[in-house]
Amino acid sequence: MIPVDEILEALDLSRAQPGSGFLEALFVRFNDRVPFENASKIVRDAEVAEEPAKPRTPDVFWADHLERGTGGTCFARVAAFDALLTELGFRTRRVVGQVRNPGDHAALVVETPKGETIADVGFPLPVLVPATPGLVESALAGLRIETARSGEGLQVSFEGGVPEGPRTFTIGTVTTSPEDYRELWRRTFRKGAPFLQEVNLRRDLSQRVLAFARGEVRVDDRHSRLRVPLPAPRASALSVLFGVDETLLARALAIAGDPAPASPETVLTSYLDTNASPAAAYGAIASPEGYRRLLQGVADIGDLVPTSSGFRLSLTPGSGAAPETRLEDEVSLDPESRRVAVIRRAGASAQRSSYRAQMREGRTYLMRETILPGAREDLLRNDSLRGRYAANLAVDLLAWGRML
Repeated sequence: MIPVDEILEALDLSRAQPGSGFLEALFVRFNDRVPFENASKIVRDAEVAEEPAKPRTPDVFWADHLERGTGGTCFARVAAFDALLTELGFRTRRVVGQVRNPGDHAALVVETPKGETIADVGFPLPVLVPATPGLVESALAGLRIETARSGEGLQVSFEGGVPEGPRTFTIGTVTTSPEDYRELWRRTFRKGAPFLQEVNLRRDLSQRVLAFARGEVRVDDRHSRLRVPLPAPRASALSVLFGVDETLLARALAIAGDPAPASPETVLTSYLDTNASPAAAYGAIASPEGYRRLLQGVADIGDLVPTSSGFRLSLTPGSGAAPETRLEDEVSLDPESRRVAVIRRAGASAQRSSYRAQMREGRTYLMRETILPGAREDLLRNDSLRGRYAANLAVDLLAWGRML
């Protein structure tokens, strides 16, 4: 048995009759309030010797959440959400699928008046989706549901959104027996299993996703990704961001390791997909003439000087601007990575940024990236400021896109 009323209170929901509206509210609050995290899994693996006892069953899962703010990974989350829905009168069945390897993913199918609905809190998906082919829009990306290529189950593909991480996976449609589910779950504790290697945390917050891995916190929305390096020790800051007990996080980081972030600086990237090839997109701006066209209407362009890696030119924002407002762009070209790097100087200050064109899952993405010195943790709390930075980058991407 699980404490349903305490759980609903933690989710800030009241009991209601099982139906589509209540299911959606439960799904959204679960992804918002119950983090996708493996810190509890790492600690459980270290503290429980017998492998069959390692999975955190729904009673353990919910007790830990209420006491320490924990959540879990795929199989534990699906089992816990299933237990809650069943207690609230929903008819459910568990299915498995594949993200990287067969049977490495689980999801829940729920009966509703509109037909069966997939509540994938295991990936997790940002919205409920019908258990039939179709296209579903969400705040983070479009989701295309198709019959899997094998002919068994459904294939879910992300269209748009941040093109990082897995973009396609499958969800089975055949009910998984309790015994098979338990066995697949148990295998996630095998030596070397992915979610035992390093601490990962994630919360789905309506219009954005907050995540942590390898020393940095990420914020993704539909068009941008912010990467903020988090100074060590990290457990306290992570506890505030994700609502998970600090002591448990510190224990998990001590077991799995707490590597430094790849960069000590904050990086914000905006994305735009295009029908042009990466080579054509890069070629459109990777020359003095192309770069001039990119900035046309934004600034008056002065003298251009060739350099060993590209060129340097002066900019005056707007006609008739004062001389002291003059900027200088030093542009470096990298055909191999299709990257145009820019150092923009204004007096003694310098701002680093870049343009890149890359292929992801058969689609070309234009990327506009800016580097903000240091660990800008304020941007994790100030969505308005983060949004303004991202909007400025998006304007540059639109200008680039119009040239293709």
